[in-house]
Amino acid sequence: MTQSEQENNHREAGRRDEDHISATLREAACEIDQGLLVIDADMNVVFANPPYLKMNELPVDCPFTQEGQPFERLLDFMAQEGKFGPGDTAVLVAQHLKPAQERTNFDLDRTLPKGGVMHVTGVALKNGGYVYTFNDVTDRVAEQQRLDRLVQEQTIELQEANKQLTDGIEYARLIQTGILPNRSFFETHLGDHFLLFRPVDIVGGDFYIGVRTDFGIYVGLGDCTGHGIPGAMMTMMAASVCRRAINDTGVGGPVAVMMAVDRIVRTNLHQTGAQVGPDNGLELTLCLIEPEFKRIRLASAGLESFVQSKGKIERIRGSKLGLGYGRQATSAATLQETVLSAKEAERIFLSSDGILDQSGGEKGFGFGRRRLVEALGENVEKPIEDQGQALLQTLESYRGNYPQRDDLTVLGFCPLQP
Repeated sequence: MTQSEQENNHREAGRRDEDHISATLREAACEIDQGLLVIDADMNVVFANPPYLKMNELPVDCPFTQEGQPFERLLDFMAQEGKFGPGDTAVLVAQHLKPAQERTNFDLDRTLPKGGVMHVTGVALKNGGYVYTFNDVTDRVAEQQRLDRLVQEQTIELQEANKQLTDGIEYARLIQTGILPNRSFFETHLGDHFLLFRPVDIVGGDFYIGVRTDFGIYVGLGDCTGHGIPGAMMTMMAASVCRRAINDTGVGGPVAVMMAVDRIVRTNLHQTGAQVGPDNGLELTLCLIEPEFKRIRLASAGLESFVQSKGKIERIRGSKLGLGYGRQATSAATLQETVLSAKEAERIFLSSDGILDQSGGEKGFGFGRRRLVEALGENVEKPIEDQGQALLQTLESYRGNYPQRDDLTVLGFCPLQP
């Protein structure tokens, strides 16, 4: 056998192998569920499998899907048959021909004119050809749409529930605000003052009171168990109890009032001697301003207060025990009254523990008593309203990005001012 004959035989064997591989691939492509359309670099059809014909509602013997047919003719036929939806035929053909001509890949869902959704991808081949794949995703899209509708319905329900909850909380805020004294009370009876009242939620467990009596003016600040709605419910009860105790025992001074509050809260919450179940109560500071005697009588249960005297901020210690708690001994034995003269008490500051516990700084430590005293002390020469604003700015700067942890209330006022 000559060398030429050997080369011919080798080429013939190669062609047979290529034909075998091609036939095998075509047969495999006919068995898959995915539609497949292949065109060559000259924009002629190379192969279209049966699923492609079925998905596009083309006849099995469609002449435009035969090997060697111009791809543009196939697109023109499909456009005229309405398979690309309404529109100018030439424009539709150009739109569908463009990715193959520009050799750009794409991936999209196509809604069919007669209903259903087909997922189509186009991929440029290295030999200059182009391959399209088609998948019927009607069921998948329908399921996704069902889930989207379900999510939308649930979102609407959640929004409505949230609105009802928010409306309820807002109404609770109005009720809670209604039990607190108007700012006009402080303006009339205390004169210059500042009030920082910032519940961690819309409503909270802090409250303040102001009561005018025949024997003086009571001013107080309380911090009830919890915050949010539970705390607000406690404040409504606690504020009412405080006013009742002031009316009944206020002539005896802050300690007498607090002893009455402790007793009434224990009774109202059925916590007398209770060792199990919830244990609710409050911390409270009360001041009795007696203009006739030019003095201020002050007592605290579970809270601290501060006095500005001769330009310095001093701490007034209170009892460590709160009021009304069933699992602790009565605070009556530990309550002590501090009496300040008009000269000693230039300004008085009542505070809940929210400001002391507020996280901030580089390490997230609480704001603390030292920073509170420093912030007040740096502004003793300023009007008390500016002193309060400076305190708030110092607190916010220290807090940074840390969330507010607890209800926060600070009341500063100038008792017995001329």
